[in-house]
Amino acid sequence: MILADKIINLRKKNGLSQEELAEKMNVSRQSVSKWEGAQSVPDLNKIIMLSEIFGVSTDYLLKDEIDEPEFTVREDSDSEPPMRQVSMEEANEFLEENKRFSKAVSLGVFICILSVIPTLILGAVSEIRSNDAYAAAGAGVMLCMIAFAVMLFIKSGTRAARFDYLAKEPIDTAYGVEGMAKEKREQLRPKHSSAIATGVVLCILGVAAMIVLAVFGEKADWFGKNTETILGCIGVCVMLVMIAIGVYIIVKPSIIMDGYKKLLEDEDYSRRKKIEENETANVVMIFWMFVTAAYLATSFIFDCWKWSWVIFAVGGVLTPAVREIAKAAKKK
Repeated sequence: MILADKIINLRKKNGLSQEELAEKMNVSRQSVSKWEGAQSVPDLNKIIMLSEIFGVSTDYLLKDEIDEPEFTVREDSDSEPPMRQVSMEEANEFLEENKRFSKAVSLGVFICILSVIPTLILGAVSEIRSNDAYAAAGAGVMLCMIAFAVMLFIKSGTRAARFDYLAKEPIDTAYGVEGMAKEKREQLRPKHSSAIATGVVLCILGVAAMIVLAVFGEKADWFGKNTETILGCIGVCVMLVMIAIGVYIIVKPSIIMDGYKKLLEDEDYSRRKKIEENETANVVMIFWMFVTAAYLATSFIFDCWKWSWVIFAVGGVLTPAVREIAKAAKKK
């Protein structure tokens, strides 16, 4: 067994991510990645540090012919249950399911954004003709579109649920899984970056189009007294279409990229992050229960359904702060 494979095996057996090992070694995560990919070799001082961290001899690390020593848990580590094993076959199944999940979720989000358009159009018609039936029909179409999107979310989420442990539990991948995931992630990276840039530009152009049409609506007289209403409606619809397309372009490759991060236990899915998320999950859930209760109470008591949705927006902004406060309290 070569040094690269030994570092991978020992790191995983000690329950360390590349980022955590890099911190202990005072090097970058990219350095650890290069060692494990046999792209570079640690110097002698780093070899000694590795032997101390993993509790093995330097001879074992440097000599390919020496058999692997019997593994014992380090004295400075907490007793933890065995990590979930992920085979190459299971990893490939997860990646295929994640691709299907990305298609369903991106399509569902696309439909949810577009669902507002029938309500806007028929609402404008209702205002012009002074007939509430059009507005009611628009609300019905919106609910049907949202129901279809929710069906996509539930169906795809149910199928992907068997792989939820990848985002919540420490894992030990079989030989070859890490290299395969890294290779595919690097292949996707340019496409992912382009998708984010394109999606953001489309969202900005959508807002710009709405502003331009709103300005024309105030000054033009193309449709008589209804010009402002019609152009305003068209502007918002154009904005929503462009935002829906932009979000669709961003969401799909982003979910696929997250799949590779889960297999590699990287960034938001590192073992440290998983522990922190599990510790704060209940706090965040309770926080959102209060947000929902506040929304319903405010809406019913003050009959302000038109603007009470802002409570959810504020809740979304405050969620990261609540999570960080919960982490700080847990450490104390």
